[in-house]
Amino acid sequence: MASVLAEISISDLDSPPPSDATITGLQHIASYNWLEGSLPTISVPGAPPLWSPPRVAPKLTPDSGVVYIDQNAARSPRYPLEPLFRALQAENPDFELGDIDLVTDRNNIRKLLRFVQGSSSDNFEIRVEIAGNKTAVFTRVEAKTKDIIHDFRGFGHNFEKAYTKGIPGSTGHHRIIHYLFGGMKCLIRHETDGYIDSKGNADSVPKAASVVDGVSDLLGAVSISETGKSIGKQLVTVVKTKTRPVDLASTLEIKTRAASRMLDMADVTPQLWISQTPILVIGYHQYRMFNNVQKRNVTQEIHDWEAANQTALRKLALLLKKISEVVAHSSDRNATVKYNGGKKLTVTTGKQERALPEDLYLLWDVKKQGTDDDMIQDRGKAIDASHTKSLESVPAPGHIQRVMSDIVGSKQPSGGVPASLPSQNKMPFSDIVDCAVQDGLRQIFRRMSTSLSDYQSLCETLKSRGIDVLAGRQLRDIMKDLRKGKDDWDPDERREIRGLKSLARDSAFRLLYIFILDLHESGAGDQNMAYNATTFVVSHRRIFRYKTRKMVRQAFEMRFSISYNQRKGLDKWPIDNPSYGNSEEEDVTTEEEDVYSSDWSFES
Repeated sequence: MASVLAEISISDLDSPPPSDATITGLQHIASYNWLEGSLPTISVPGAPPLWSPPRVAPKLTPDSGVVYIDQNAARSPRYPLEPLFRALQAENPDFELGDIDLVTDRNNIRKLLRFVQGSSSDNFEIRVEIAGNKTAVFTRVEAKTKDIIHDFRGFGHNFEKAYTKGIPGSTGHHRIIHYLFGGMKCLIRHETDGYIDSKGNADSVPKAASVVDGVSDLLGAVSISETGKSIGKQLVTVVKTKTRPVDLASTLEIKTRAASRMLDMADVTPQLWISQTPILVIGYHQYRMFNNVQKRNVTQEIHDWEAANQTALRKLALLLKKISEVVAHSSDRNATVKYNGGKKLTVTTGKQERALPEDLYLLWDVKKQGTDDDMIQDRGKAIDASHTKSLESVPAPGHIQRVMSDIVGSKQPSGGVPASLPSQNKMPFSDIVDCAVQDGLRQIFRRMSTSLSDYQSLCETLKSRGIDVLAGRQLRDIMKDLRKGKDDWDPDERREIRGLKSLARDSAFRLLYIFILDLHESGAGDQNMAYNATTFVVSHRRIFRYKTRKMVRQAFEMRFSISYNQRKGLDKWPIDNPSYGNSEEEDVTTEEEDVYSSDWSFES
């Protein structure tokens, strides 16, 4: 059951308010289009539909069928924010995420603004996680991500289809912008309805259309296994285009109303302010025809609204900071913000659901930990090559191997790693690597956090320094070493024979190392061995401590698409049970079961 971390009422936001509650330093960062298909696929950079009104107003039919409430969550339900970061990674790979205070959808800000204004009418929920040192990542939550229209709900969608020209196969354009608000550096994602051609050519079509011709062929070549369905794996495929990003000053928002009901700008301006959308198109319909279509620049109206609403905006800025601080100081840095009516928000412990696939957390770690320019460049290329489907081939990055002639014949510690290595202080986690070299690989689990992205960085450091972690071992050998950690009983001596636990714990890290660097052989046999080895680790709490069991399972699930039965088997030994804790002392629990009916996959 979730526990309450904080309650924030509107009255808590009165003092002290931030002195600055204006948006400054607006920048375009990235964009993408969702592409129609069975697999979640985006094109980067994206292009919004071109405003291209017909010369004669057509008679339109009312909206019907399926419409999206939150297309990002509908197409990428496990990680609704993944396309934002994939687009950022592809279009603006040098962007400093570690400097960002807030990442969110526009919709979340609209809900929180209504709350501070006292105008909230609907309950809402927002998931919040802290990434890197300080970045608060807000994930939008909706009761449903799409809807089916059965009754009359206006002409909004069909008006957009009739009055704009979009990229064939695209189902929505999203943009990521950056600005400073209330002392916070913010990344905001929002959907854009269209843009005005700066040259005044209403017949021009977004240049990205030429790229989409090849999308169907590319999608046909992508298999389910490539996009993956496992926790921690990339689910969104990226198609790189040569589209030139549309200028912010050309983007527009479209609204439709009945001719008898004028648009209330008080309802629309907050939305335009959050996304800094400068152009508003309003279409008024009568008898299914839009004979009154207004297009105007609302930049000054947005500025005037911002100046007139400073009290509410200062409260909004303070609320965003309070939420971020509460979550940052929670034990899991993961929480849920809930509004259930009244004048207060409740911040509760989260559901332990990560906002992003594991590899995307490296986007923070690369900048935070890497000080060697070459190493940062290699890691950035590695992320891009592994997680971007490009229309152009991307060469896989190589690793510089250290010459080991200076340590040949040196003393080998119990972990099987050379005892003396030149210092590499510029590489991530070099101090932990040095400790492991001296005292055994098992020390890594003791000193590291439980972030899989940190282990990925550490494994890259081990490989770059030329440390022979595996010492010639393969999965079959590692499993044998794991089993040597079990205690045995000598019936003749009538005494217990202690297992080689240090060897077993070193081997658990070797197992994780194989998973992270994808060093196993392909094929069902090797995956079976990997599963059996993982099950052995997670089920033997007397041998392997909490961190070891947690990280080995996470690494296994990151690397393999596991079956329902395999997950059910692993879930027999829950890792996050508080009774086992994070203690560095020996885990004590009931006698573990022998989880194998046979060892055929290791003996064959």
